[in-house]
Amino acid sequence: MTGTGARRAAARRAAATLALDLRRQAVAGYWFVALFAGLTVGAVLLALVGDPLRWWPLVVLSELSITSFYFAAVQILRERGEGILAAQAVTPLGPGEYLVALAGSLCLLALAEVGALVLAAHGAAVLWPVLAIGVALVSCLYVLYGVIAVADYETIGSFLLPSGLWTLVLGVPLLPLLGVPDGWWLWCHPLQPAVVLIEISFGTRPVGAAAPCALLGTIWCALLALAARARLVRAVTPKGAAS
Repeated sequence: MTGTGARRAAARRAAATLALDLRRQAVAGYWFVALFAGLTVGAVLLALVGDPLRWWPLVVLSELSITSFYFAAVQILRERGEGILAAQAVTPLGPGEYLVALAGSLCLLALAEVGALVLAAHGAAVLWPVLAIGVALVSCLYVLYGVIAVADYETIGSFLLPSGLWTLVLGVPLLPLLGVPDGWWLWCHPLQPAVVLIEISFGTRPVGAAAPCALLGTIWCALLALAARARLVRAVTPKGAAS
């Protein structure tokens, strides 16, 4: 098979897996949970005093920590427990294609829930393309972090406590909202470009920073995808097989 043919075959496998993920997630109630989380976060947002625009990065990251980070981790644990990951490991579907499908399906969920929340709580007066890129980056990064974080765990119970530390670390770009001085050091965090894109979409940052932030966020996604791919292989490898 030629290089072009191989890429087309990989794209078809990833697309088919994405469609399957969407069906599984719907059956598992992911979309219902996302709707509930969105309504809850929206109620909190509407109850905030002061300028609500500054809180939108907090709202988006808090919501997607559930529907991207935890959903990705739970899906990995469930599919490993059911033997799905082991079965897929002996098919032509590669770990990279699996990650594309997982991130793509949860990214679509993120775009739908955040879009609905913004329309309900704020209205249509936002830069939608910039917001969509920011939300997509947050979702993809959360999914990749979820895969990286959960690889060494067997059950959701054993994962819950250490996952709290992950969510704290992932929330570092939100520290300026709590009064911590802004600075260059925030740009060492993979989520900082996505947070700035969300701020740009609501008019609290200059729009000229959008393109560099989108590029930097994409680079972070590519780097973390390499780490997530290695961790996914580790999650599928039986204990003791790698030694």
